[in-house]
Amino acid sequence: MRSRHIRLSAISLSALLALTLSACGASGGDGASGDDADKPFIVYFTGDYSGAVSTNNASLDAGIKIAAEEFNAAGGINGRKIVVETANDQNDPTKAVSLLQQRLSSGSKPDLVYPGSSSAVSLSLLPILSRQKILSVGGTVSTLLNDPAKFPYHFGISSPGKDYAPALISEAKAKGYKKIAMLYSNDATGQSSAEIYKEAVEGAGMQFVEARYEATALDMTSQLSQLRAQDPDALILNGYGAAALYVMRSRAQIGWDVPSYCDQLASGFPYMKNLDAGQLKNINVVVSTATLASTEPHPGLAGFIEKIKKGPAADGISSTGVGLYTTGHDALALIVYAAQQAKSTESGKVKGELEKLPQPTGAPLWYSGGPAGQYVQYAYTAQDHFPTASEETFQYVAPGVFDGDGFYASGKA
Repeated sequence: MRSRHIRLSAISLSALLALTLSACGASGGDGASGDDADKPFIVYFTGDYSGAVSTNNASLDAGIKIAAEEFNAAGGINGRKIVVETANDQNDPTKAVSLLQQRLSSGSKPDLVYPGSSSAVSLSLLPILSRQKILSVGGTVSTLLNDPAKFPYHFGISSPGKDYAPALISEAKAKGYKKIAMLYSNDATGQSSAEIYKEAVEGAGMQFVEARYEATALDMTSQLSQLRAQDPDALILNGYGAAALYVMRSRAQIGWDVPSYCDQLASGFPYMKNLDAGQLKNINVVVSTATLASTEPHPGLAGFIEKIKKGPAADGISSTGVGLYTTGHDALALIVYAAQQAKSTESGKVKGELEKLPQPTGAPLWYSGGPAGQYVQYAYTAQDHFPTASEETFQYVAPGVFDGDGFYASGKA
């Protein structure tokens, strides 16, 4: 597998960028079409730099900054140099709003905002960004974020939560499950996930039962015991950051080894490094096919990974995996591509272009789509601002670890 990655590195990232930007008009053309062509293009990245999910945030931050360096080397965004500003919201919606308001009151507005590393933070910021007509693009996936009527300038870079459910339903049908339980966090993110899975489970003709825990809880044994008493065939687990670990420990504490499936949030926790085999019996995580060690990677990933390893967030690649870095990278790459198509960086024109974005030929600028963009397509419309997944996009696998290049190795410690 690694030798295949090495061969692919012969197609350098810089070559991909140069070819794609040239085709989009990066060389010549009318630059920023008079929309602040002489000013830098400001990307405001707000995330948790000191709290429970700071490691994840560091990977996102590194990805977007590497992208900025790459695109600046290729001429910026329609001739404008990209500058990334950061704010430490500590994953707190109230703090995130306060910091954004301070930034806006300082004078000039940012051109693009990455609105936090959780859906709760994103939902707190989007009303402000919408009023200010500021573009935002993020990796948070609550279905509440995909509301172009309410948030016309926001676009998702990651597949929405509903796109993960089909992998579970396929598994459930294959195994003949009749009743599925779910334990989730009692916050906007957890509630959104529960709504998605409830609709999918009941839509497939199965019974859905549920229990919730407070986001600050350290013990979920009572909720799990409540679900166990209802004798479900399988269990869906939701948790963000350390909460996912507490869920697993509570499950093991009551000795319940029912087949369990982590939702997209809970799947990101490094279970193999924190729990033993007994605690992970019958646990399954959902993984993006593009990040599995066994699948063909995007041809630009080898060069991107080398840059990660040389940067300040290099240690995160074996804990968060390459997927979070590519999420940060792809957020900026998508906007660069749309701005080149629109021949403008004005938010309304970029928004309009995003809603009818043509699929690039060959390997796209964004790595999460796979070598030919087959896993995730950014086929936005005026009614849908989230990407489109295919049947190949996600897989349920046994917990594993990320290898030295950030690819997920299922079943390995």
